[in-house]
Amino acid sequence: MSKYFIIFFLFFSINSCGYPDIDNVPDFKDTKLTDEELLDYCSISNTDKKDIDKCINDYKS
Repeated sequence: MSKYFIIFFLFFSINSCGYPDIDNVPDFKDTKLTDEELLDYCSISNTDKKDIDKCINDYKS
């Protein structure tokens, strides 16, 4: 039984080394949103109409 565990552990360890590190995630601060994407983003984070308008204006300026 322990032989199968060791084989599984080795296989899992070798396989998991191929995934990218969390430090390799790109920085999305310079990403430009379209008007539709911006409206969706602001609508999700705000429910009040004036807060949505403020969110859109803050992003565009």
